[in-house]
Amino acid sequence: EGDDNEEGWVDELAELSLDELKDFEASIQPAQAVIAKLRKLAFKIVNSTTKLAPAWRKICVELGLPERMIPRDVRTRWNSTYDMIKMSVEYRAAVKRMCSDADHGL
Repeated sequence: EGDDNEEGWVDELAELSLDELKDFEASIQPAQAVIAKLRKLAFKIVNSTTKLAPAWRKICVELGLPERMIPRDVRTRWNSTYDMIKMSVEYRAAVKRMCSDADHGL
């Protein structure tokens, strides 16, 4: 109990064996890869005002979705990863179409 902090939180990762930690890291790797791809997509759309941003808006209109940009994941905003994932799920068809078009280079 001496390793617990004042609030009573326990670092469960510190309690894992080396094999358990490797298994855990392997199990979350696919999710980490998806999040990294969404970060890149959001960044590229926002920073490509002449090519990708207009294409994104056009796809949103064609799919009947409000013209919103994917929120960027920012380390200093604790909820930004969730916001990015949530919108990406809501705009799944637009994300899929954007990434599948070879002209966009994504």
